[in-house]
Amino acid sequence: MPVVKNKKIVISGGPGSGKTTLINQLRDRGYTCFSEFSRVLINSAQKKGEINIFKSQPDFFSEEVWKGRKLQFKNSQLSEGKNKNSFIFFDRGLHDVVAYLECTGVHYDPQKYNLSDFRYDMVFLLPPWKAIYTKDKERNESFDEAENLYFYIRNTYQKNNIPIVEIPFQCPEIRISSLLKYLDDEKTD
Repeated sequence: MPVVKNKKIVISGGPGSGKTTLINQLRDRGYTCFSEFSRVLINSAQKKGEINIFKSQPDFFSEEVWKGRKLQFKNSQLSEGKNKNSFIFFDRGLHDVVAYLECTGVHYDPQKYNLSDFRYDMVFLLPPWKAIYTKDKERNESFDEAENLYFYIRNTYQKNNIPIVEIPFQCPEIRISSLLKYLDDEKTD
């Protein structure tokens, strides 16, 4: 019996655009979802008194996020054909690490963050949405910074030929319905 390949779908966008809300809704509907890995690192650093580990230690932070997301990607491959549906969702992908580094002007070794081995099937991008944007203990960026990051994220996925679908400003229920309808339409094409 052939193994059915699950499509790897990233939910990404600038900080505070509603990604985690969509991931939680997808998880509630029975989809396999990988959570935003960087929040674990941020929380751990804050417990040690570090206010913004990305800004104070961007190399270390990026390396750790890269390792965590790479492990998520590999774990998604281990579950091929074991999911009840054909999609696996990620709250941000490996490409986001490179986008953050480029946006903030941090010099990095492109070989260390080689994206060619990590092919996602699609990315749903959520644009910055001022009406819902709030800072929290893990999100320190201003709204202007969130907008800037969004464009770097979009550009990084485009440069790597990952199909992009933008999810417009709408309530979470409509956003999730639009996302699932789009994926259902893709299956029938």
